[in-house]
This record gives sequence, structure tokens and C-alpha cells, in this order.
Amino acid sequence: MTNAGIYYCYIEINNVSGLGIKFMSNWGFPREHMKYIALRKLNYIHDHLRMVKDRGSRRNQTALNIITELGAESTAHGLSKVATSIKTKRKVMWALLVIVGFTAATLQLSLLVKKYLQFSVVEVSEMKTGMPVEFPAVTICNIQAISLTKIKHQMERRHSKVVDWFKFQQCSRFGEQQIRMESTQAFFENLNSEAMASGHDINDILLHCRFNQHKCNASKFTHFFDGQNYFNCYTFNSKRLAEKILIQATGPEYGLSVVIALDNDDPPLGAYGLYDINNNIAHSAGLRVQVHAPNTMPSPVDHGFDIPPGFSSSVGLKAVINTRLPYPYGNCTNELLYKDSHYSNTIFACLQLCKQEKVIEKCKCKSSGLPDLQNRNLSYCGSMKNWREIFEKMDCEDIGGHDGATKQRKNYFLLPDLKCEQDMLRQLANDRSYEADCGCYQPCQETTYQKALSLSYWPLEFFQQNALAKFYNKTQLENTFLKEAYNYLRDHVTQYEELYNDPEAHAEKLYHTNINLTERQRLIRASTLIHQNLIRLNIYLEDLNVVEFKQSAAYEIEDLFADIGGTLGLWMGISVLTIMELIELVIQLVILLFNSEKKIPQHNDPVPNGPFNGLMDQNDHYDPYNKRSDFESFDKAEYFKPMSDLPEDSPV
Repeated sequence: MTNAGIYYCYIEINNVSGLGIKFMSNWGFPREHMKYIALRKLNYIHDHLRMVKDRGSRRNQTALNIITELGAESTAHGLSKVATSIKTKRKVMWALLVIVGFTAATLQLSLLVKKYLQFSVVEVSEMKTGMPVEFPAVTICNIQAISLTKIKHQMERRHSKVVDWFKFQQCSRFGEQQIRMESTQAFFENLNSEAMASGHDINDILLHCRFNQHKCNASKFTHFFDGQNYFNCYTFNSKRLAEKILIQATGPEYGLSVVIALDNDDPPLGAYGLYDINNNIAHSAGLRVQVHAPNTMPSPVDHGFDIPPGFSSSVGLKAVINTRLPYPYGNCTNELLYKDSHYSNTIFACLQLCKQEKVIEKCKCKSSGLPDLQNRNLSYCGSMKNWREIFEKMDCEDIGGHDGATKQRKNYFLLPDLKCEQDMLRQLANDRSYEADCGCYQPCQETTYQKALSLSYWPLEFFQQNALAKFYNKTQLENTFLKEAYNYLRDHVTQYEELYNDPEAHAEKLYHTNINLTERQRLIRASTLIHQNLIRLNIYLEDLNVVEFKQSAAYEIEDLFADIGGTLGLWMGISVLTIMELIELVIQLVILLFNSEKKIPQHNDPVPNGPFNGLMDQNDHYDPYNKRSDFESFDKAEYFKPMSDLPEDSPV
């Protein structure tokens, strides 16, 4: 409108971004000046309203902006492409590729973790040189468990339990257990103290002992009892009596050398032994020897070897160490033997003790063929507690048979405990599922010894008489049946002693005369007795190089991390620095979360009492000339923009 040459401008903007604003000027100005004032105020109002709108939505857009910004700067392949791509098709394509790479990496990582959790091991061998080697324990048993010399002494006594037992066997029948009740095992089970007394004593059988160029004696041996096969056994270097023995030289001179008398005496006249056709190791002469690690339980019947009499046996050893990994790679243990703290743990001894426990649990008695458990005072399954009372009431006289020959009355006995033991041992031998309940594990470090055995005829007849004189003193010779052999040899030497006083005069007789048949038979008899009863055993280290078989993890945690890095780098280009970027993102989002809890101030300043300035309604009060806005970066040059340069979203 115009009036009297004065220009009036009336502009009304309603409902702009939720605000009602009225602007009126009734001052008279030139047209250009009026245009300037109007546009300037409109531009200011537009920018101010846009700022308020942006501040209202800033809380919802900041997290996305942070993620987008870091995604654009990420070193991971593909993420920056997704964040910075403008075209939708390109953004979708790279997003799909990132998803495919992530899926493939996840699948491969799961396979790597599964491989690691298998805890596989590999075994490598290593040769150790320049170090001393521990000498093993050596267990010696006489294959013939009972000393015939001692049995004859016991049978000479009146009312001997040994004689009564033999008679009780002859007058009785035990059905399926007949062979077992005629064995030396049943002899021990029913005559415990007499059986142990009839076994061989180390003080009687050890004629000579030498170790590492020093003399040794019976005190260096510890007793071990085997109730099934050998009775009294003796172990050298059991580690109970001495510290670890280290050897730093090879050869027989630096090992153990013993001479053993087997005491294979002639039996009583007319007596004979009962041959067990089912026993594969009995009824022979010699020694049963086991070489094992110190402080481990001997098991000569399972891990020993036989040494025949009449020979010098040499056993060369080479140490082998087995080192195993504990849980989770394996189940090895460093504890002492299960339920027997006297010995170090071995898997075989532990399973033998577990078998004994199974027999006791099933049959309520223990087996004499298995190691004895501590604190278990039970009878043997093959024992008859009242056998002697039965024998005294037994009618064991000879009666006539149908063919006119004499026969003995046979009394039949059933032994349910013995049958239970035999059935249980047979079951355990054919079904090893019981081992899962035994809790037996391999030792984490175990030493074994490889053996090389050689034999030579010993002693030669030429040295026999002097050898006996050195092995036995006069008192010992008088108490051993080998005195017969010694006397024959001594008489043979003595009768020709005069000839050696003048060997030149008796040269023809000394070197060309044959001995008579009777004397030759005596010499053969003496040589036979010596070869049937004497054994020389040499055990030594033939190599100080120790072979160690050592377990190591086939796939360790370092390998897992390396493969994880390679997998993530291959499929997604992720490295440790990329992970740091992810951590930075998390930190910024956490900071944003705490900041968002603070109230963002809104542009709703209270209106003071009084008239309005004509530019704002009652919802806002603003003085564009006297008060600065929050929009500090506003450029006044914007006021001079023409109408055509206003933005599209301008309310004007």
C-alpha cells in the first residue's frame, strides 16, 4: 500500500516451522532501503529457525554421524566404500561384499578355534649328550620260587605243616581249581609264613656283588614279594635306601656285576614236582630279571627276561626318556602310585592295583597274583582257612581198586571264592572297559631302558675250583650242597700236587696221562652242579647318549592368533589397528551416551512483561539489534542477497 509518498511494508508469515511471526513497519523509507530491511530480517529469521530445527534433531543423528565418519576412515576393506558411496547401487554392492567376507571369515575362524580346542600333540625326539645318566633299578627273582634245601629242612620236622599240606593235596579234589590248588601260588595262600620261609634269601644266594668298581652287599637290595610266581625277589637301587645314582662311564666295569647261586639242590628221594602244563614260565632254572626306573613297582613276570644258569650274561642298557604334556593336552600326572605311596606312578602298576580293587569288590577276597592294597586285611581267594582241621578228620588211607591196585580216597571241595577270582580276572583280561573307572594316567616323565643281551659259557672248568674257593668261605661251603662239587675238584687237584713240585721230572705223566673214568665222572658231576647253580650277571650302560621323546602342542595359542590375523586380513582386511578403530568408536559412543543425558537448551526464552517489539509473537522474544544469537557464524553479507538467491526451503 502507498499513502502520501510513504512506502509501507506489511509482511505476515504464519505458521513457519510452528511459529507465528508478524513483521510490520510503518516507518517511511525509500523502496530499496525497505527491501533491504525486510530481506535482512527474513534471512535472519530463516537461518535462526533452521538452527533451532537442527538442534532439535541433533540427538538422533549424532551416533549415526559418528559411525559414518569412522566407517569412511576405516582401514577395513569395504567398510569405507559402504560409508562413502553416494550411489545406492554401489553402496548395496559393497555392503553385500562385506557381508560375504564377514561370513567366510567367521566360518574359517570357527574351524581354527575348533582345531585349537582339540589340543593335538606331536612327538619329537631329541638326543641329549654330555650329561650323566641315572642307573636303573634291577629286580632279581629266582625262577624256582621254592628252595629245595629249605623244603627238605622243613619236611624233616615232626608235624610239619608243609608235609600235611602235600598230603592234603593228594587226598583232595578241587574240580576246576585242581591245577591252581597244586601250584606254588596255592602253597603260599594256605601256608603264608612257611612259604615265605621256603623262598630264597638274598644273604644265601648273593655270592659276589660289585658296582661301579666298588664292592656291594645284600644291604643294597630291598625285598619284594611276588605271591604268584617267584616269591622272594630283590631290587638293587630301589631308591628307598640311597640317593639317585648317576653314571658317567660306560662298560661292565662301571655297572652292576653279581654272582648268584640258584640253590637247585637235589630233591628228597622219590619226590617229584607237579608239572603245570598251563604255566608258561614255571619249571625252569635261572633268574628272572627286570630293569626298570628307580622307585617304581617291579613286575618281573610281565616286564622281565630270563637269564639261564651256567652262563655269564651281559645286559647293555640305553636310557630313553618319555616326556608327556599334562591337561588339556593329555592326562599325565606327577603324583605317586595310586593307593600305594611307596612307589612312583606307572600306568601298569596302577592298573594292577585297580584289578585288585575290582576283585575285592566282587569276591570279598584278594588275589595273591596282584599287588597288595594297603589297609586291606583280607584273606586270599585261594585259601582254605580250616584246611588243617579238615585234614586231621580226613580218611586218607589207601583202598583197593577194581583192578587190584591201591587207590586213595578223594575228598571233593568247592572253592567259590577262588572261582570268583578266576572268573573276574578272566573278565578283566578280555574287557578293558574297567580302566575308565580306575583313574590311572601315564607319568608326565618316565624313563625306560632299551636292552641288549648277550651270553657266554661260564665258568670254564679250568677255573671252577678256584672260583668256588673265592665265592664261598669254609662255613658257607659246609652248609651248601655245592660242597660236593668243591670236594671233587679239590681232591682232583690235591692228588696231583706232588707232580707239580718237580714238573720237569713228571712232565710225561702230567701232560700225557688220561684220568680214569670214575674220576672223570666226578669232575663232570662237579661241573654240572656248578653250571646248574651259578649265574654271573653284568648290567651296565653301553651309551651315555639319552634319547628323549618329548610331546609338544601341535597347535599353540600363538598359531591360533597368527591364523586369526591371516584370516581377518584375507577376507576383510582387518588388523590390530582396525580393532583400535573399533575401540575408538565404542569410546565415542559411550561419551555420546553420557552427554545425551544433559538437557539441550531450547529457544523459548521467557517474555518479559511489556509490549512486544512487533517482530515476534508471545512464544518468543528477540531483539535483532541489541542481542547476539547462538548463530555466531552468521554472515551479514547474506542480508544483501537478492530474492532469487534464497534457498529453496526459505519460507519467503
